[in-house]
Amino acid sequence: MTATILSIRVLHVLLGALWVGAVAITALFLDPTVREMGPEGGRMMGILQRRGFQRTILIVATLTVLTGVWLLWRLSGGFSSSFMGSRAGVVLSTGGLLGTIALLIGAHVVTPTGKRLGALGARLAEAGTPPSPEDLADVARLQRRLTVALRIVATLVSVTVALMALGPHL
Repeated sequence: MTATILSIRVLHVLLGALWVGAVAITALFLDPTVREMGPEGGRMMGILQRRGFQRTILIVATLTVLTGVWLLWRLSGGFSSSFMGSRAGVVLSTGGLLGTIALLIGAHVVTPTGKRLGALGARLAEAGTPPSPEDLADVARLQRRLTVALRIVATLVSVTVALMALGPHL
């Protein structure tokens, strides 16, 4: 293996570890905490958003997928049918597909929902009055949507990691 391939592989593994870790911490600890906080949880989401948490994870996830596609392309000899049809090719490409789906859900559901929840929480915190029933219903709806999407992404990236660990050894 060349130094370039090894460097990209190390980068891919490190980025993937950061992505999976961030999703796990968010799904297992941060999301339940935000839900327990009620409307104040939205304020916390706004602070995380302002600090770049969601944007950073989205960039990390994107780079993980892109480096993974490049590595698969190199390993497969340009996505040759003989490799892609092998057990290793099927397992690695399935993992890549699941990781890509996780990225798309993160980009198109988790990130916008988190932004809406953060903006709503900030607005409610600034209002200085108790939230209306409609606002509480919006917070609850957004939190449910975020929870479901996070659980799906967490499951997808967990299966992806398992497949990536197995693929090269088949």
